[in-house]
Amino acid sequence: MADLTSNQICNICRIHYNVGLRCVDLGTDLTSTQGGWLFAKDGSSAWIVAPNAYTVSRSWYCRNDAVTLANDAFGSGDWFVPNLSELLYASNYKEFWDTYSTSTTSHWSSSACGTTNASSSWSVVVCRSCSCGTFNNNARTVRAFRRVFY
Repeated sequence: MADLTSNQICNICRIHYNVGLRCVDLGTDLTSTQGGWLFAKDGSSAWIVAPNAYTVSRSWYCRNDAVTLANDAFGSGDWFVPNLSELLYASNYKEFWDTYSTSTTSHWSSSACGTTNASSSWSVVVCRSCSCGTFNNNARTVRAFRRVFY
């Protein structure tokens, strides 16, 4: 995993820098309204997941309710439901989220399974970091993410 202890990342998120800190709650010490949990650094970007309190359970068609909830709560407009590859990437660092499901609960991605099967989309079982095609009408967990570029 990339180093999350750099002053540069902490300054971008306007939090207090602590040596050895690997996971920070951006909703507690943040002076702006960005909110969420910094869980990974990837090149010139930082990955942030919305707090668990802003997780919803919806059909795939209503997955963006998680985005609306996060945008309303934190006053920014750049939250999103990740595509399949982004959600698989995020699930690799799930231990740095505030909480994640240790059960076999699936989280919706924004990726459809393809044009041949328009009634299914990709979900990720976060505790296993694996994906599966799921019928769009099924309720699944949805959590919003954002990336901060520096």
